[in-house]
Amino acid sequence: MKTINLDGTWKFKAINRTTTLPKSYRRVAHWMEASVPGTVHTDLLANRVIRDPFYRMNELEVQWVDSQQWVYRKDFDVPSSFLEEDMVYLAAEGLDTYARTTLNGTMVATTANMFVPHEFEVRKYLRKGRNRIEILFDSPSERSKALERRYGRLEVSSESHRVYVRKAQYSFGWDWGPRLTTSGIWKNISLRAFRHGRLENPFVKVLSVSNTQAVIEVSVDVQRYKGVPMSLHTFIAGDSCSMEHELRVKSSRVTFKVHIPRPQLWWPNGYGEQPMYKVVLTLLSAGEELHQLEVPFAIRTVKLLQRKDKEGKSFILEINGTKIYCKGADWIPCDSFIPRIPDSTYETLLRMAKDAHMNMLRVWGGGIYEQDVFYGTCDRLGLMVWQDFMYACGEYPARQWFLKQAKEEAQKIVKRLRNHPSIVLWCGNNECEWLYCTAHPDETPDDMTGAEIFRDILPSICKQHDGTRPYWRSSPFGSGFPNAEFNGNHHQWNVWSYWKDYTEYAKCNARFVTEFGFQAPPDRKTLQSVTLQEDRRPQSPVMEHHNKQVEGTERLIRFLAAHHRLAERFNDFLYTCQLVQAEALKFAVEHWRRRKFKTAGSLFWQLNDCWPVSSWSVVDAGLRPKAAYYFAKKFFAPLLVSFKQTEKGIGVWITNDFLESVHGVARISLNSFRRKNIWSRNLRTSLSPNRSKRVYEVQPEAYSDIDHSTHYLFAQLWVDGHLVSENRFFFLEPKHLQLPEADVRSRLMRLRDHNYVLSIRANTFVKNVQIVIDGADVLLDDNYFDIEPGGSKQVRFNSVLTLRELKKRIRLNCLR
Repeated sequence: MKTINLDGTWKFKAINRTTTLPKSYRRVAHWMEASVPGTVHTDLLANRVIRDPFYRMNELEVQWVDSQQWVYRKDFDVPSSFLEEDMVYLAAEGLDTYARTTLNGTMVATTANMFVPHEFEVRKYLRKGRNRIEILFDSPSERSKALERRYGRLEVSSESHRVYVRKAQYSFGWDWGPRLTTSGIWKNISLRAFRHGRLENPFVKVLSVSNTQAVIEVSVDVQRYKGVPMSLHTFIAGDSCSMEHELRVKSSRVTFKVHIPRPQLWWPNGYGEQPMYKVVLTLLSAGEELHQLEVPFAIRTVKLLQRKDKEGKSFILEINGTKIYCKGADWIPCDSFIPRIPDSTYETLLRMAKDAHMNMLRVWGGGIYEQDVFYGTCDRLGLMVWQDFMYACGEYPARQWFLKQAKEEAQKIVKRLRNHPSIVLWCGNNECEWLYCTAHPDETPDDMTGAEIFRDILPSICKQHDGTRPYWRSSPFGSGFPNAEFNGNHHQWNVWSYWKDYTEYAKCNARFVTEFGFQAPPDRKTLQSVTLQEDRRPQSPVMEHHNKQVEGTERLIRFLAAHHRLAERFNDFLYTCQLVQAEALKFAVEHWRRRKFKTAGSLFWQLNDCWPVSSWSVVDAGLRPKAAYYFAKKFFAPLLVSFKQTEKGIGVWITNDFLESVHGVARISLNSFRRKNIWSRNLRTSLSPNRSKRVYEVQPEAYSDIDHSTHYLFAQLWVDGHLVSENRFFFLEPKHLQLPEADVRSRLMRLRDHNYVLSIRANTFVKNVQIVIDGADVLLDDNYFDIEPGGSKQVRFNSVLTLRELKKRIRLNCLR
């Protein structure tokens, strides 16, 4: 294969067919420099035509951009040897979205799907030497609005016309994201030339697994351009094997089985390692290499267990025959402008997820089928992926042209992603059936316009082109009402969105929760990058603009008032709002983990952000963790001690995610804030593998006669002399606690290779210690933690700053 890379510098300009182009922007009708991959918005930013849409309320100034047509142009050279090959393709990995492509003045193709790669045979349009490619992008908003006028308005949340276009739905605006509806060449584009033939659609399918061997089926499509004899050379390598063989190519598809001895199994994070194999497929003719594909794969099995029980029907994922409690978060695109996301951002966010003991991320159906680096990193880190198809919050057209498009998209996506072991479930959409049945309580999901996409087309394609992992119709979905708790999976939005406080989570006994969440503002430094000093108050127009939920700011204040004293300073507002979010997620996850496996999954909304915003994320757009991220590292830990209050008392529970029994000591005490221990118990405990159980009940008389504003219950779990989990139960909300003035002292020490340890000591109880390092981004191994009276805490981190510089920058904050 020969390649001519067409990425890099292009030219672009607007074709203004409407009167919506503001006079101050008329110069965009002249050629400007563009960068591919990219978007119109990022190219306009680079040319200083528009201001940063994330800054303050600049988003409102750029709403004219998506109403225009934009044309991109590039001149490039083609050597004569390139045109001597049998077949030449233009390969556009991603065109956003309504695109008409011409080569040397002749139209090659029109496309209308952002999500899939496009490939066209173009040798007859090319010439030796200088060539020109032009791609005209029609307005996605105007086109989708025209389709809606023609075919009718459907029941859709937010911008109703968006469902008519196969494009990232969040770009039309969401309750956490701006309305920045992009166009452009958003992925790589190139020319590819082949001699005699090529390989396509490789698939490594695990057929069976035992301790002694795994049987896999390797298949690949072969396109022939000449009738010459061909062979396929295969090389398979992994920790336990290295084998190769060669087959004659007799048809358009080659399929064969391979027995791999002593297979090394791929496990989710926390359950084992993630060994990867690879298969290298080489198409040969008379000893000449025509084309080669390298496909990483892994050996593992996936089942979805749905069995009747006293509460309804289970919803449990089983990997390699082992039940897995799924812990994690929902994933949205990392930016409104996807091409500018560096691989390092994916690595940082996914590593943070792994370090927080997450084992699953759900790729939400209103974004994109993620970049290859996302899935490859999830494979490597053991992060299971619940993969939505890209449909969200609405009915979708049932017209034949749309159904055909949906089928073609699904075929390409399943073939592209099916070799990734991290993907453990295909899901048809996000919330479409739930919202429809909520609005039409007397109807069923099958009455929804577009239901055949999720009921028939997608499961059929997943079975035909994959068959190694389950398909689930929607998130949420189950028999009966789509968001019922007794079966299927569940979205819990009575809390927060419907103004219920987080203590209501205790009433939810869903079988698998794929969405729930609480908002909090981003880090102070993240806000400083997009605001002026005058904006930094909770109810400023800019701050309210940077919260896209209707009455989002009002909810922040309502729930803050329920739990904390109302802050007078802006930084205190950020700090306490983040604590409310952290406590909310903690309360919910601990409740559902105590129910293991009656509830078998807790995925909160959401891990990340696409811009600086007050939202449900635990890591903001600046990649800065909120308090809830540090809480997640503890409430998702494989060993968890937690409290559950009932009318009979306060239970102490231990949850064990390990696949072996745990023997340890649970230490339970009633303490005061001023170093006084009222009573304590040491309990030897043994916990079976993969289980949760109550180990002690604190009777009401044990705490009824003390001042609840100055005392708390404290539980620790010790295993082999090591503290593995601790937790506290406060009898009152933080706003009613009488926290003492504390003498908090710290000492910073430098270790090797820019590693530091910060030691913090306190004479009395200190709640929610926040470490702030001014002017530097440092990922701490812990933050927002409590310190026992007379106790200490060591926090480790890495920084290129000197010891002297860090000492000047470190500040400590705590709840008062």
